[in-house]
Amino acid sequence: MKVKLKKNQAPLNITISDDKVFDIIMGKDIPGISHDKIKLIISKGIRTHAPKDIRHKKIAIIIPDDTRLWARGDIFVPQIVKTLFELGISKENIKIIIALGTHDDMGKDQFSLLAGTFCSQRIQILNSANKNQARLIYLGETYKKTQLYITKEAVEADHIIIFGGILHHMAAGFGGGRKYILPGIAGYDSIQQNHSLAMKKDGAPHPMVRQAKLWGNPINEDLNDAADLFLKNKTCTYVVLAANGMGDIFHADVGPLHNTFMNGCKKLDQACCIRISQKGDFALISAGGHRTDRQLYQSTKALFNAINIVKEGGKILFVAGCSQGVRHDTFSSLLKKFKDDPKKIGKELVLNFNMPSYVAFRVIDVLNRFDVTLVSDFSKLTTEELGFKYTNNIDNYTKSLKGKGYIIPFAENILPVLDNS
Repeated sequence: MKVKLKKNQAPLNITISDDKVFDIIMGKDIPGISHDKIKLIISKGIRTHAPKDIRHKKIAIIIPDDTRLWARGDIFVPQIVKTLFELGISKENIKIIIALGTHDDMGKDQFSLLAGTFCSQRIQILNSANKNQARLIYLGETYKKTQLYITKEAVEADHIIIFGGILHHMAAGFGGGRKYILPGIAGYDSIQQNHSLAMKKDGAPHPMVRQAKLWGNPINEDLNDAADLFLKNKTCTYVVLAANGMGDIFHADVGPLHNTFMNGCKKLDQACCIRISQKGDFALISAGGHRTDRQLYQSTKALFNAINIVKEGGKILFVAGCSQGVRHDTFSSLLKKFKDDPKKIGKELVLNFNMPSYVAFRVIDVLNRFDVTLVSDFSKLTTEELGFKYTNNIDNYTKSLKGKGYIIPFAENILPVLDNS
């Protein structure tokens, strides 16, 4: 059979014998919905859930950075702003804040990519504060003792609108919702305190910190506390999107933060959490193309999803363009330095936690348990320095595969799980 795995903006054509493939995992057959319909859902939802005195409110719209381009903020954030204008809110009372977490600031030339030209020409757009102490306000402690510092402009707002998608997340269980507050618009130290809950005191990963796990996951519990602390004297509306196994948006909803988030998680699981009867000897996967594979750091979400259905020691062909490189210097340096011994990073993370190191810790663990070949824009030297295997001949690679395996064309969107029942 012939299959296509996206790399950057072009498909990578792969030929593999039919008798080697258990299944091509695409998710449930749930069709996407049109952009026009999503716009109507957003407009109606913003109106329905607006506080009665919204005309006199200061409004902060929190949006994702360029690691979530699939949510099409360039199309849908303008719809939020246009609806607010129709409700009589002046542009002076609206700010758009990019939820960076610990990511680098977005340049002004990228604002239209995130929020559309309509917004970039009319509305003040700001990066969240991250390490800028002058723009952080202390709000108190969560139950798990995270010292919560939040971007000043968001704290000063009366009404919060969060725009962004839901995905399965390796640490928080699900990305989206409350995560746009912490880590999204929180200070660097607050983020590290929250994320450090991913580790046990002995340097081992916390067993409840994983994809699709909310209850009992200490990171998620802390995120919920932080969101409630931030929103204590505010109103909030969440505009949520979710993508199906093909990467098409199939779910759009607007409403109160926690309820809307939980409903979105259920919808995502129904569409993209796929039960598999047996593990394969290999998997051929793609991070999904240019809206999700622009750098290695974010593309690893696809890898963490796929390992659930590959036997220990099995092979994984991991297609991710990485046109912007690795993204994090810390992540890159640790992959190179500790590629044969992730336990050293684990012990260090207990003393001095940071998320890029944690992701490196998890990736190195995968590379030590599976045979992972990365197909990207990196050279052979760079690929191997990062701990991955390299190939420039896909046909030879597929011909050499033993046993039977799976193909996951949009592995960032799909969470396959072994059905033990």
